[in-house]
Amino acid sequence: MRREGVTALAGEEPMAVDPTPAPGPEPGPQAARPPLAAYDADSLARCRRGTAAYCLTAGILLLTLGALDRTRFPDAMGALLLVRGAGAAALGVLLALLRTPLGARRPRALGVVAAATLGAIEQLLALAAEGGPQGSTGAGSPINLGTTFAILGAAVLIPWSPVWSAFASLLVVGEYVGAAVLMGRAAEPFFGDQLMLFLSAGVVAVVITAVLQRRRWREFLQTWALAAAHREAREREKRYRSVVETAGSVIIVLTPQGSVTEFNREAERVLGWPQAAAVGRDLLTSFVAETSRATVAADVRKALAGEATHAFEAGMLARDGSARVMACGTTRLVDADGRPVGVVLCAQDISERKQVEEALRESEARLRAVIDEAPVVLFAVDGTGTITFSGGRGLARLGLEPGEHGGQQIGDALARTFAPAKLFDRAFAGEPVAWTSSFGDATFECRLTPVADGRGGVAGIIALAIDVTERKQAEDTRLALERRLLEAQKLESLGVLAGGIAHDFNNLLVSVLGNASLALGELTAHAPGREALRRIEQAARRGSELTRQMLAYAGEDTIALDRVDVNAVVAETSDLLSVSIGKKVVMAYDLAPGLPAIEADPTQIRQAIMNLLINASEAIDGAEGTITVRTEVVALGPDALHDTLHPPEAAPGPHVCVEVRDTGCGMDAATAAKVFDPFFSTKFTGRGLGLATVLGAVRGHRGALAVTSAPGRGTIFRVYLPAAGAPAHVEPPAAASAGEGREGRTVLLVDDEEDVRAVTAHMLERLGCSVLQAGDGREGVDVFRAHARVIDAVIVDLTLPRLSGDRVFREIRTIRPDARVILMSGYNDAKATGGLAEAGLAGFLRKPFSVGDLQKALGDAVRAAD
Repeated sequence: MRREGVTALAGEEPMAVDPTPAPGPEPGPQAARPPLAAYDADSLARCRRGTAAYCLTAGILLLTLGALDRTRFPDAMGALLLVRGAGAAALGVLLALLRTPLGARRPRALGVVAAATLGAIEQLLALAAEGGPQGSTGAGSPINLGTTFAILGAAVLIPWSPVWSAFASLLVVGEYVGAAVLMGRAAEPFFGDQLMLFLSAGVVAVVITAVLQRRRWREFLQTWALAAAHREAREREKRYRSVVETAGSVIIVLTPQGSVTEFNREAERVLGWPQAAAVGRDLLTSFVAETSRATVAADVRKALAGEATHAFEAGMLARDGSARVMACGTTRLVDADGRPVGVVLCAQDISERKQVEEALRESEARLRAVIDEAPVVLFAVDGTGTITFSGGRGLARLGLEPGEHGGQQIGDALARTFAPAKLFDRAFAGEPVAWTSSFGDATFECRLTPVADGRGGVAGIIALAIDVTERKQAEDTRLALERRLLEAQKLESLGVLAGGIAHDFNNLLVSVLGNASLALGELTAHAPGREALRRIEQAARRGSELTRQMLAYAGEDTIALDRVDVNAVVAETSDLLSVSIGKKVVMAYDLAPGLPAIEADPTQIRQAIMNLLINASEAIDGAEGTITVRTEVVALGPDALHDTLHPPEAAPGPHVCVEVRDTGCGMDAATAAKVFDPFFSTKFTGRGLGLATVLGAVRGHRGALAVTSAPGRGTIFRVYLPAAGAPAHVEPPAAASAGEGREGRTVLLVDDEEDVRAVTAHMLERLGCSVLQAGDGREGVDVFRAHARVIDAVIVDLTLPRLSGDRVFREIRTIRPDARVILMSGYNDAKATGGLAEAGLAGFLRKPFSVGDLQKALGDAVRAAD
């Protein structure tokens, strides 16, 4: 514990006084605790001022109370006045001593003397007033007040330690006791009471002194800490100023709003602005080039937000308008609470360096332009196998840039791309090496030529590659044309085959579908066989749709667009495939409600979905697995469309997506690239068109197709079809009027197939018509000519012997221009009728057809004529 040394009045012996207050929190920085000497010096000054105030107050009090002596002690007026004057004079002497060096050195001792003097004066006043020490209580009352002030006034007015206060109090009390003993008054009753009063005042004085000293200690610590903080702040500011002003970098301090508050000497030198003119200006508008303002502003904002900033280059404007290129960095300034108060921008002028670099780049660019325009690849390798040069226009074919591998070893840079390491070994052995190699889609004729060092050794290698890619591409183009020709021939053969199948198979289906519809008409609504006949009728229609799909893929049919509900097609397809999907496969459906309709051929869409589901089932290959069918509306953007298989006319926009996901074996990239090729299959041969049908249908509808797969992770097919707008709404078929086709009408039926004629005639008779039949085109014309007046309608097949269906139509219309002719065929109406609709064709009936289809065709023809 550090202590303060003071000097006693008697013998000048030192006294140990501890000025440190009781333990407690101390304000101010703890690292800079004030020295006791500083506190002692401050205490001496305070004590000197306090003693002077005490002496002055006591003198005033003595002289002021003298006015009361005339009324209270008229007999002792002269003696009292003499004592009061002497006491005031003594206190005046002490005041004068306090202004001397002695008072500066010993203010506490003089304070004790002042208190003792005032106490002695009070005792003398008591003796003068009554002729003895405190002779009566009448004289004792004012004397008690003066003695009490001598004790308590010293404690309040003189800032010293409790020890000094106690010492002064004991002197005053001792004077009272000494006077009482000398005058024989110690045995009187009032002595004890007065003594207790003065002792209590002394205790109170010590307590007051202790409390005031503790407060003075705290105030001193606070003042000391504040002064130390100010000194440290001034030192830091001096160091900061020294660093900023002598730094070799441009340093500009900004407010959060971007105004300049500091501008160092280097900034003045580089930018030409004096500090007085620069301070207060906006940084961006006054000092930053317009092309760099966004960069600087963004970096300043990041710095103020406390985000990480990085060095950047910016153009800055000098006062004369010239531009300087600066390498800049920013740092945030914060206050004691961590709030941002500004930004420091440090910058280095790199204008000259940038000019030198630009000149070097231009020179190098001119040299490289000469080399890089040469249609070759050129490498230079030194004797250690290090690449010293690379250039030539052919580098782009290798995915390289000129000079990309400079300084690298050939084994690290070229052995895996340009040539095997063994070829370089042969060249370093002095052997010229030549070969042809392919790098991606580029083909090069390559040579390695050893460079002699003049001592019979090899100093390096010149590697030269001549790009022969165009020649190779021309050969590949010729082969591709041959492959496309073969593919076209294959598709043409397929079209011929499909046309024959469609004609013959549809004629068979006419018999199946027609007889099934006739049988359905003869059964009651709850007949046991009605459901089986309905399934036969539905299967016959699906068989017809398969032939139509084959015709469409082979180019022998056109797409018949209609508004299609994709969810309905998926549901219908799932029913059809219930027997074709493996028993261990679980089907899951996630169909989005309210899908917009699509403009599509429902037959082709149904077939595409069926092929995808069958493909997914075969991918699972008899194991347990799940096939998930999901539909949704997606906004297909240009980037997403680019990553799909799509025809040129496909366009971004809203699409209906049909996703088929399986948990099967998956495919690698090579397999996925060929999965849409005709007749391609990873299973056994003879699979047919397969997924090529899907691709053909999607392209025909201006859609897109995407596949995602990986071995062991299943496959996802996504079909995107352009949305047509509002949700599909299927209108119920218009019911034919009860009288259509029944009122004794006569119909001429012309077809070369006996089964088709028989079932069609039976259906017509069921509809209440009289039927005339012909087996070929010429016979049909003759029958019509013979019965032209009674025939109400003619149903003629497109493909007939002797005379084709369109020729029959034209001759019949020649015989009777108002004749109602209905053409029937396995092709769709657009291909079958051609230009006959404009010539007056009454209707078209596509094979196979049911009784309802036949009734509707006749009804439409009759209504059109009426």
